[in-house]
Amino acid sequence: MDNTLEKLETAISQENWPEAERRILLLLDGDQTNPSLWYNLGLVRRRSGNNAQALEDFARTLELAPHHKGAMFERAAAHLDLENFNAALNDFAEFTAAYPDDSDGLLNLARIALHMEVPELALQAFQKRAGMENDAENILGAAEAMQMMGDEQGISMLRRLFANNPAVRPELLKIMSQSSHGRVPLSSKAILP
Repeated sequence: MDNTLEKLETAISQENWPEAERRILLLLDGDQTNPSLWYNLGLVRRRSGNNAQALEDFARTLELAPHHKGAMFERAAAHLDLENFNAALNDFAEFTAAYPDDSDGLLNLARIALHMEVPELALQAFQKRAGMENDAENILGAAEAMQMMGDEQGISMLRRLFANNPAVRPELLKIMSQSSHGRVPLSSKAILP
């Protein structure tokens, strides 16, 4: 067992995902009820681009540990990578309900809600996140959600941002003229915590 763990650590440090997967599967042969092993198997499979199998591993993790924070987040991110936006939206909503102070979860929920044109949900997530990180993306996203809802305050915010921030004018112009049509959330590769 110690040898397997050492070789697993080596494989992970070398980003040798097939070997890491093989080592975790060996460990799982001896302990099918260990949520950490299932979670790490899911992570390894995500790193190797196998999101479909990773989803099964995260599901198994959550069967064994229903509120496993990492598995909940990674499951949602895997759905996002697979462009299954409904599942990603539902998973991030579940994640943020369980972990309401997670800024990354709220941001992902808001991004996906904007993409799916559910501005009320997006605005709610941006407003919750504002107490933690009211960065430019949060302000811009909230304004976009308000604009999508036809709220004049959102449109005014976008106009003020446009007038005072030349660097973001192309993106603001797109939002002001097209709403979120055609916009897709960032890949989860860029948003993992």
